Amino acid sequence: MIFRYIVSFFIAVLLWNCAQQGSPSGGPRDEDPPRVIESEPANYSTRFDANEILITFDEFIVLDNVNRELIVSPPMEEKPEIKLRKKTIIIQFEEILKENTTYTFNFGSSIKDLHEGNKLLNFEYVFATGDVLDSMSVKGTLKFAEDLSVPEYPISIMLYNDLSDSVPLIDIPLYVGRSDDSGVFSVNNLRPDVYKVFALNDGNYNLLFDLPTEEIGFLDSSLIVNAEFARSILEAKGLLDSTEISSDTLLMPVDTTGMSPDSLVDKGPDLNSIYIDILLFTEETEIQYITDYSRSKPWKIRMMFAKPLTDTFHYRLLPVIPDDTIGILEYFTPGRDTLTLWIRDSLDYKRDTLMMEVNFTVKDTTHQYITKSDTLVFSYREKKRKKKKEETEEKDKLVISTIRNKGEHDLNRNLAFDLNVPLKEINDSLIGFYMTPDSVEVPEPFQTGVDTSLLTRGWLSADWESQSQYRMVLLPGAISGIYPLEHDTIDISFKTRDIEYYGQILLTLENVRNRILIQLLSRDKVIRKQIVDTPGLYTFSYLIPQEYQIKFIHDLNGNGKWDTGNYLKKLQPEPVEFLPVKVTVRSNWDHDVTMTLEK
Repeated sequence: MIFRYIVSFFIAVLLWNCAQQGSPSGGPRDEDPPRVIESEPANYSTRFDANEILITFDEFIVLDNVNRELIVSPPMEEKPEIKLRKKTIIIQFEEILKENTTYTFNFGSSIKDLHEGNKLLNFEYVFATGDVLDSMSVKGTLKFAEDLSVPEYPISIMLYNDLSDSVPLIDIPLYVGRSDDSGVFSVNNLRPDVYKVFALNDGNYNLLFDLPTEEIGFLDSSLIVNAEFARSILEAKGLLDSTEISSDTLLMPVDTTGMSPDSLVDKGPDLNSIYIDILLFTEETEIQYITDYSRSKPWKIRMMFAKPLTDTFHYRLLPVIPDDTIGILEYFTPGRDTLTLWIRDSLDYKRDTLMMEVNFTVKDTTHQYITKSDTLVFSYREKKRKKKKEETEEKDKLVISTIRNKGEHDLNRNLAFDLNVPLKEINDSLIGFYMTPDSVEVPEPFQTGVDTSLLTRGWLSADWESQSQYRMVLLPGAISGIYPLEHDTIDISFKTRDIEYYGQILLTLENVRNRILIQLLSRDKVIRKQIVDTPGLYTFSYLIPQEYQIKFIHDLNGNGKWDTGNYLKKLQPEPVEFLPVKVTVRSNWDHDVTMTLEK
């Protein structure tokens, strides 16, 4: 009996070991994308006359959003039907193919393996219905005109051999491509010809520039696409070490946003490709409308518009009362696209619902200017909450925000007062202002004022001393707004920063040919700005130690701001340049930088 138990035990151990040896070991994760092993007809076929295409991969795949990702160039009026059978993609045509035409099917990021999701990016299947495969390409990069950033989402690249101005508005392109998430694009297998070239963020996927919010970019002139022209560009740029170009070859200039051979550095010159840069922009809309409106406080109304308001704009509260003298304080933002109204009369702003009629100028369907009238309803109700018996109702107060930066004040700034309502006046007699060396209060002279550009801000200025302690006391009534609200006593102590805490940038600007707007940026926010017309030395002082970027806007029309482009008016956006490197400012340090403008 004991012998039988021992034998059973060893058999169980043996079976367990066998089971362990038979288990999968796992291994490294598959990171390779699917690979094409066969195509029928073969990729890059000529004299193509098949009704369907079979593309087989080395593993099971899935198609992710293929109807949107697949780009067919030239576009087909009837999109081909795409099916998937295990490891094979089946493409079936819904229309007769054009004669003597090279077709390119670019699958974008739609092909990925079944288990790991590894994507085969921008796989192309190419065939020609004639005897020759067209081999020219237009390649390049896209950037946004305003800040030269790269679009991380796909942008359509559209080529037309019809050179009329209306083509992107009414016709689909002859060839179409797409940019990747680094802004790089390549439209391949083109026949030699002259093309109009556009980039379009196609919001409704119809390959037409027909939405006011669609970003567009275009070349100023038509683009010659042939091997001879590609060669002449490379030769002119010094990228071809060749003496084989004949003496009568014309090095044709192209008036575009800038040929960009820089991308050839790694791969070398390509005689079948034309390289271009395109700048994307959104046109300023010609359609005026109200984008949003709100009533965040009983007395505060805000309306936002798509375009700056003209002098024809006016408003009135409803119902209209004869001889009504409602007091309304209005504030337009500098761009005149947002209006804030402060209603003074409590009989009006205590109403739960206010109605307002607004009138502004718009274009009708015949492009004639007419006056449009809208009636807006503004509702406001206080949020109710349960109160304890001993809890009294809290009244609205005048809220004043002042010192920031953890109690440290910059030497080159006034001390700001930010209110929750428009400021009416400042009573200096109710303000105590002291320097406090060694805890001894010494009264200091000061001045106060109301900010002319922002209704809710005032300021206090003094002859600030470096790394010194100050105290400010605002007694009730020291600052008053347009409503009968009071603030509590405000008693704050703060110190100024050490003069040696700051650094400065000494910018030498060269090759200034027009008005330039210089913007000093930190984390994409404009910190300082200057308008200059001549080359020279420009100083940015009292800078907090951190990283800065310097932007240069070519203000070609002299209106003091960056202006976008307009396709039908043949206007490119105003050029923008950046200092090639960011400047890391250190305390008590002068940073000398030089910028030679290129545009």
